[in-house]
Amino acid sequence: MNVTGKHTDSLDLFQQAAGRALRSLPLYLIVPLLFWLGFRAAGWDMEWKAFGLGALGWLIALALRGPIGAMGTRWKQETVKNIMAASSGVLEETVRLALLLLTSAGTSWAVSVGQGWAAIEVLFVMVNVVAMASLGKRTDEKAVQARQLLESQGTLHVSPLWGVLERIWASAFHIGATLVVARHPWSVALLVPLHSGLNWFAVRIAARSVRQSSLFIAVVGTAVLIVGLALMR
Repeated sequence: MNVTGKHTDSLDLFQQAAGRALRSLPLYLIVPLLFWLGFRAAGWDMEWKAFGLGALGWLIALALRGPIGAMGTRWKQETVKNIMAASSGVLEETVRLALLLLTSAGTSWAVSVGQGWAAIEVLFVMVNVVAMASLGKRTDEKAVQARQLLESQGTLHVSPLWGVLERIWASAFHIGATLVVARHPWSVALLVPLHSGLNWFAVRIAARSVRQSSLFIAVVGTAVLIVGLALMR
């Protein structure tokens, strides 16, 4: 068996996928730009302070999930993945609610908070793309294990455009959820299981079909945005 040859082919496949992902980075920047232009055309100018606070809120929720991710060294990866998905709704929606209660629930303010929340997540994905591409240049054990994990997920053959589309649907969800919570704070009780369920099912579906996962996120994200906009009128 030519183990070296298989390893080389696998590394080449990873590097090709990483190259495609890197070339798609400018497209990610278009996502928050389109939402900004769309809301501006609708009469909701960006409130940059709210935008920054929205980004900060997402970072706080991410930091709160940090200890859970650290448990990956002691728990099975599948278990950690499920807990991370479940905790995402609890932490993000409660932080989102607290942010709006402490600042403002006005329409333009909430729209800007939602855009900041969605935009920083887009930036985080872009950073992850760069980090993933760097794995193709490393030969240490951790880099090899990380590449093997990504290869086992079966996404190396998938077009990076699906990742860009996912950011559109996820951004729609975050902006819509912000608008819903701004108008009805009690709705966080509904958004927590919806958000966690969305992440959990999306990961499960993606393991089978990235296209189906993207469609699922598109339906939920668009629906939440429509509801949020309807409540604000």
